[in-house]
Amino acid sequence: MTQRIIVSLLTVVIFLAGYGARVWTDPRQPVPPAPAALAREYAGQAAPASGAKAKNQPDRAKLVAEIEKLRPQIAAYSTQVDEIYGEFERGLVQILNPPQREKFAVNQKKRNDRDAKRLADRAPLSDEDIQKAQDRPMTSIYWMITVTPFLDMLTKEYGLDAMQQSETRALLALRRNKFIALFDATPHPSIRLSRLAPLIERVTPPAK
Repeated sequence: MTQRIIVSLLTVVIFLAGYGARVWTDPRQPVPPAPAALAREYAGQAAPASGAKAKNQPDRAKLVAEIEKLRPQIAAYSTQVDEIYGEFERGLVQILNPPQREKFAVNQKKRNDRDAKRLADRAPLSDEDIQKAQDRPMTSIYWMITVTPFLDMLTKEYGLDAMQQSETRALLALRRNKFIALFDATPHPSIRLSRLAPLIERVTPPAK
């Protein structure tokens, strides 16, 4: 099963590589959906028949109950993902020169401000928002396991020289290996719900 998952993840890398630069430079751009076969493998749900209208009407009460049940596992997974990201970013900062570090800090602030704004929003999530929040971990998996496409984007964004590229590639490879180990050890429902869990109060709309 693990081998099938890793092959599927590599399929995601190949499928999304052409979109990487645009997503990196403009996070507002939508990420294309993962191939249907991988979506069924990951989420354990059947894809809608060709030409059929998708019924994106999640069972909100069931989702809330599932998140509450899996909250310790979700929290543990999210904490470890943050640690893996943090370790990589601290290593990257050591590789960058002062002007590059300043640009990196600006980009980090933009990302943090965007995340804070999203978490501060209290409006109920639409059915589409809920679906996107469940699909979003697939994008995170792509960024965590890719090496060359991500390195190419960092090189373009920060103007990495040859030595910096070599050192950054080693950091990316280490990050990928740690994440694959984490992914393999984590129940998949916990991963699927990891982006939705912080928004749980917005899953159930307020009573009319």
